[in-house]
Amino acid sequence: MIEIPLDPNVHLGPISLAWHGIFTAVGIFFGVALPLRLLRGRVSEDDGYAVATWGVVGGILGARVVHVIDQAPYYIAHPELIPAIWTGGIAIWGAAIGGVLGGFIAALRRGVPIGYAADAAAPGLGLGFAIGRIGDIVNGEHHAMACTPPAGICVGYTDPATLGQPGPVHLVVAYDMLWDLASVALTLWLRRAFAGRWPDGVVFWIWMAQYAIGRFLLGFLRIDDPTYAFRLRQDQVIAVLVLAAAVPMLARLLSRSPAPARSLAV
Repeated sequence: MIEIPLDPNVHLGPISLAWHGIFTAVGIFFGVALPLRLLRGRVSEDDGYAVATWGVVGGILGARVVHVIDQAPYYIAHPELIPAIWTGGIAIWGAAIGGVLGGFIAALRRGVPIGYAADAAAPGLGLGFAIGRIGDIVNGEHHAMACTPPAGICVGYTDPATLGQPGPVHLVVAYDMLWDLASVALTLWLRRAFAGRWPDGVVFWIWMAQYAIGRFLLGFLRIDDPTYAFRLRQDQVIAVLVLAAAVPMLARLLSRSPAPARSLAV
C-alpha cells in the first residue's frame, strides 16, 4: 500500500489554500489555453476568448448545479448554501455538460464553426479534467472500494486533515486522471490523422463517448455516492445518457461528406 501523507491545504502564513481549488484553477487555465491554440488561424482571438469565457462560466454553473442535485436533501435543509461554491462541492459531469452548453451558445452567437470548435475543445476538456484530478488525489476525495495489490493502485491517507480513507483502497481519481490524459492523446491524434476525412464534430463526440465509458466503468470502484437507478451511481447514469447521445450523433456525422481539408495548429 502507498501511504499518502498530504495535507489537503497549503499554508502560507495565516492563509490556507485548498489544493483542490488550486489545481481546479490550473486545470481551467490549460483546458482553455489548448483549444485556443488549436483554433488559431481559423477563429479570431476575440471570438475564441468569448467562447472560452462562456464555456468556463457554464462549466462552473453546471458543476455546482449537478452537485446540488446530487446532494439535494442537504441543500433543501440549507438552501442558503446553494450559491456558496467557494466552500467546495462541484461535479465533473456538470462541468462538462455546462461548459459545452456555454461554449456552444457563445459560438452560435458569434458565428464560430460549431463542429470545428468542439473538436478543438475536446482535448482541452480532457486536459483540464486531468489536472483538476490532481487536487482530488491530494485531498483524498471520492472514496473507493478496498484494494489488494497488485489489483490496482492501493493507497491509504494518513494526514489528520485528510478527506481520504486509511486504506488500502483503489486510487480511483488517479485512474480517472490517466483516462483523461489518454483522451487528450487520442483526440489530438484524431484531429491530425482524420483532418479532411471526417466531418467536424466527430472528434468531440468520440471524446464524449470515451469519457462516458471510463466514468461508467470506474464508477463501480467508488462508494461515496448513493445509487440512483438500476443500482448505478449518479455519474454512471449520466454516462449512460451521454453515451446514448454520442452513438447516434457519431452515426449521423459519419454518414455526411467529409469536411474540407484544412491545416491544423500544433
